Amino acid sequence: MEIIWKHTGDSIGLNHESKIDLEYAVRLQVVKILIKEAEHLMNYISLVGIQIDASNGQISVHPETPEPLYSKIAVNLVQSKEPKFPKSIPSILETAHF
Repeated sequence: MEIIWKHTGDSIGLNHESKIDLEYAVRLQVVKILIKEAEHLMNYISLVGIQIDASNGQISVHPETPEPLYSKIAVNLVQSKEPKFPKSIPSILETAHF
């Protein structure tokens, strides 16, 4: 799996610790989604691209991720309900537990 960090907006963004926590939570969430929805696709996890906006923590599946991986992950990917960090990182970690 590839994590692509992008920077939009003028805000300062996440600190290093918040980025590590967010990346871990996203990786865990994607693995759990694949295990739950399409375990037979786990061998292709290296084809998954995830975009994370370092400014606000928005997470999306990279458009070059092949189907059906793209659809399975995009439909089940849980976004943070709070746009501010680091407070929303624990909520992302909590939503990663199915």
